[in-house]
Amino acid sequence: MLPNNRLELIRQTAKRNEEAFAQLFHQYYPIVRKYKRQYYINGYDKDDLDQEARMVLFRSACRFEAARKVSFGTFFSHNLRNRLFDLIRTNNAQKRVPVEPLTSFEANEYLYAAKIADNSASSPIDAVIVDDALRKLYSSCSPLEKRAFNLMLSENGYADLDPKAQRGIINAFERCRRKFDGEIN
Repeated sequence: MLPNNRLELIRQTAKRNEEAFAQLFHQYYPIVRKYKRQYYINGYDKDDLDQEARMVLFRSACRFEAARKVSFGTFFSHNLRNRLFDLIRTNNAQKRVPVEPLTSFEANEYLYAAKIADNSASSPIDAVIVDDALRKLYSSCSPLEKRAFNLMLSENGYADLDPKAQRGIINAFERCRRKFDGEIN
């Protein structure tokens, strides 16, 4: 049977109370430490295993039923051991073994920056040219064209306007587009 204060900690943890969670994790950390010494998972460091243990503790607190007459420590221990076995199984599966060893982006930041390029991103020079052209365009537009330009770039667009006003906005925006094409080319 659990003491009332520990049962209340478990309930508060299940309700996402961070202080109760931290206190409960501290109380059951010896179980985590025991499994960290007992099992090795390739690619996981101590912080990764602590994070896995925190997730298991939270799930265990959410699913714990005191009426089943099982202590929370035993329940958490079994859940954590099963999670570690899952991680070991997944890690050791032959079809998931990488061809090359895994490395972090932070360790080889310059190597990855040189090898991985975002082809969809525009160059800073192109962005400056387009920005300058848009500023010139905006200053050369009439008030109606400026309104059309702003409406077309807004989230709702011109859908809230009546059909006659919509047609005027579309025509004004087309004039803006032609001016922009003439400016950029």
